[in-house]
Amino acid sequence: MNKKLFFNIILYLSLIFLIVFLYKYDFFDFKNIKLNYLYLSISVLFFWTGFFMSALSCWNVLKKHKILISKKKAVVSHGLVIFAKYIPGKVWMILGRAAKAVGTKYSVKTASFVSLKEQLLFIWSGLLISAVPLFVYRGLDVFSVSVSVLFFGITIFIFFDKVRILIIWLVKKVFKKELEIPHISFKESINILSYIFLYWSAWITAFYFLSLSIYPDTSLEIGFIFPLSATLGLLAVIVPGGIGVREGIMTAFMVLSGIPLEISTTISVISRLWFISGEFFIFVLALSLKKFKN
Repeated sequence: MNKKLFFNIILYLSLIFLIVFLYKYDFFDFKNIKLNYLYLSISVLFFWTGFFMSALSCWNVLKKHKILISKKKAVVSHGLVIFAKYIPGKVWMILGRAAKAVGTKYSVKTASFVSLKEQLLFIWSGLLISAVPLFVYRGLDVFSVSVSVLFFGITIFIFFDKVRILIIWLVKKVFKKELEIPHISFKESINILSYIFLYWSAWITAFYFLSLSIYPDTSLEIGFIFPLSATLGLLAVIVPGGIGVREGIMTAFMVLSGIPLEISTTISVISRLWFISGEFFIFVLALSLKKFKN
């Protein structure tokens, strides 16, 4: 199967799965919601900016590994497969993005490996950003301790080579399968993380203003629930797009923070459509850029 056909299959499958799951989980059913449209507009602006920066992050991480593509191609390859996350397994987004980005000049396997590195650092940084504010605002409770334990576990998994080798050996021994996990040094992660932290900041600000547009008494800590819920949603491999996982975490945290259950549920449901608006933005931007040669 050639790369173009492979990419097109992923593109169409992802759009089909997106429509099916949105319909199945009834995400279009919201009524009688009062919104502050100024705050909502600010939220959308920051959110879409974050998506654009995440595409540039893909360009940056490929460049760091000597895979040289244009920023335009990075946006196109990132945007056109954005809905592949709704295909069960999550791996299709990484493979599709790599196939589109490198074309015939570079190895898809190498580009996928590099893309996986960025995904691992994305998860690690999301947990780091969430864990610190959780301790500041909530102190030692089940929620903050659980996130911290998960963060330290992933830190050891990513950055400590002996642990990585041990996990590969255990998987091969038990499941009789080769597991390829990229090694990431602290030194090489600094440059990659600089881009990732930038778009996390944009998304945290965006989520705070989204909550503020629905619930005027929203506190600043609410913004930090987005990286946690998005990260855990990404880790939920068996749930396409993190549907249900992300919303459940958001709702639980907001209720613990004093926001009424009904409003918390409303914010979490609206956030799914809000998130998809960002995905549509980067998808349409990529589609538009693809039509222009320069």
